[in-house]
Amino acid sequence: MRVLVIGAKGMLGTDVVTEFNERGWQVTGVDRDEFDLTSPMDNSRLAHKEFGEFDWVVNCAAYTAVDRAEEDRDLAFSVNGYGPGLLAGACQMAEVKLIHISTDYVFDGQKTEPYLESDETNPQGAYGKSKLAGEEAVLALGGRVVRTSWLYGPNGPSFPRTMIRACRAGKSLRVVADQVGTPTYTKELAKVLGDLITAEAPPGIYHAAGPEIMTWHAFAELACTLDRGEPVAIEPIKSADWPTPTPRPAYSALSFSKVASLGIAPMAPVSESLRDFIACCGENLS
Repeated sequence: MRVLVIGAKGMLGTDVVTEFNERGWQVTGVDRDEFDLTSPMDNSRLAHKEFGEFDWVVNCAAYTAVDRAEEDRDLAFSVNGYGPGLLAGACQMAEVKLIHISTDYVFDGQKTEPYLESDETNPQGAYGKSKLAGEEAVLALGGRVVRTSWLYGPNGPSFPRTMIRACRAGKSLRVVADQVGTPTYTKELAKVLGDLITAEAPPGIYHAAGPEIMTWHAFAELACTLDRGEPVAIEPIKSADWPTPTPRPAYSALSFSKVASLGIAPMAPVSESLRDFIACCGENLS
């Protein structure tokens, strides 16, 4: 299998490259210094196979500063909307199958049960709207969109890293307890992406997130408890007590059922993934 991973040095891309290499695939990883997602010239080079011959392209590159996107809308829409459209066109021209990573922020959070791929989208902020624009562009050209949520991993900033560091520093923590989602470990998502490729997943939308539904508060307590080796109590608060420029979905758990129907196993439990995360990060969490 010949795969090009875009955003290969990012939190997800790093683990995707590692996972695909471990499968014995021929993997080429590029980051922004080698491939600018928003560059028509770079996408033209991909279309003309100047980066090599590939069976699949996996796009892990994205503008992910959720709150800053409200003030930086042009850049967010360029990277998350316009760029994926260029990439999808290049892949179509080169006859390469594309997987594009998206987000739970395309939903408004009004459901009370896991979102299905067929559920109506209604993003509430610039970030979610920019990601939806990218989805639509990719799907229009026969690509595959993989939505995930609450992503964390050893190779970048993330919620459990922030919580564990604060806990180790002896800080008093307050975490929202009225937002619900599905924490997703980058290493586990990388496995599912590999399985989707192996299964020759047809064009369309797929939800790939962790197997457990919990609040940010519960996620924080679990991470800190596993790190310390004893129960850690964190003060629960409401979203109104921690206002942000971009409204967060109150409920954004994603259903894994469509991916499971392809014979793909669910991701490891959150506790198992967090233990691996802590072991991988080690002293870097201090």
